[in-house]
Amino acid sequence: MLEKKKYRCLLAMLLMAWHTVAVFAQTVQTAACCGGCRPGYRLVFCDEFNGADGTLPDPKVWKCCRRRPQVTWARFLSDSPDVAFMKDGSLVLRAVPASDGSAGEGTMRTGGIESSQSFAFRFGRVECRALVNPFIGNFPAIWMMPRTDLKWPQGGEIDIFEQINGEQKAYSTVHSAWTKSHPGEPHSGNISLPMDRYHVYAVEWEEDALTFYADGRQLYQYEKQNDSQEQWPFDKSDFYLILNQSVGDGSWADKPDAAHTYEMRVDWIRVYQKEKTGTCRNAVSTEKDTGGKGFCALRTAGKGEKETDERGEARAGRGRKSGGRLSRKQIIQKRFY
Repeated sequence: MLEKKKYRCLLAMLLMAWHTVAVFAQTVQTAACCGGCRPGYRLVFCDEFNGADGTLPDPKVWKCCRRRPQVTWARFLSDSPDVAFMKDGSLVLRAVPASDGSAGEGTMRTGGIESSQSFAFRFGRVECRALVNPFIGNFPAIWMMPRTDLKWPQGGEIDIFEQINGEQKAYSTVHSAWTKSHPGEPHSGNISLPMDRYHVYAVEWEEDALTFYADGRQLYQYEKQNDSQEQWPFDKSDFYLILNQSVGDGSWADKPDAAHTYEMRVDWIRVYQKEKTGTCRNAVSTEKDTGGKGFCALRTAGKGEKETDERGEARAGRGRKSGGRLSRKQIIQKRFY
């Protein structure tokens, strides 16, 4: 009887040791396939977009953004394979002419993907390496929205990167009920960059601040002033990722050239969290050699893009930036919310 207990104990210890080694090996493997680790951080999500040319990104992770004719950034969205696909190890997102009328009364078809049903998180660092092609009407974006039932902008919005028209600038912006009711207060920054090459755009999301970077240079910081939903909704919901190539409507980015093909390429996107901080829902690596799993199991989300759906207010006006921040008149067309 004692011998049986001894063997059972030994077996349990061996199984625990094997499990620890396996998890550690998978963590190292995932970090390696997704470009290594950041000291003091753990990698909770990455996509290198290394799938076969012409294929869609991993459907377990990404879904096409839904077209909404009354929403500026989403008015021409399409699930057509010619506006969102992988090529040469990058994600290609396009806005293309739609002379066949497939975009309704619109003139373009645009591509966008989002992770609302598979991955969301709270606090951490997002990094994304991307290339855009400036042109009149150009309007690509790398951004995040909350899983919440609140209407925009009460749940907040985090715009990691945007570029408009032919400008050689990167913009980073924060939206909340407070920024809406205080249009004279800065809630955006920008930096001049040569847009004929890839850049790494990032946001460091902490419990009391959002800090934006381009190639390691700080663009802007939005700080917590109080614990209200209005001023700081950024600790009250998990946020998901959105990558899209849109075109303007004339209120911030100009109206597009309907004969032009617009394009953004995304080399990779990664999400890190500091050790012992932050929450993560459905963390994944999409690399095939990790079996489609990262540090926690993929599972279906409870809430999707409800806030995005409920936006109904037009943000209009253009204005000029000064000192790396939005002017008083700049209320960001970007999207009809």
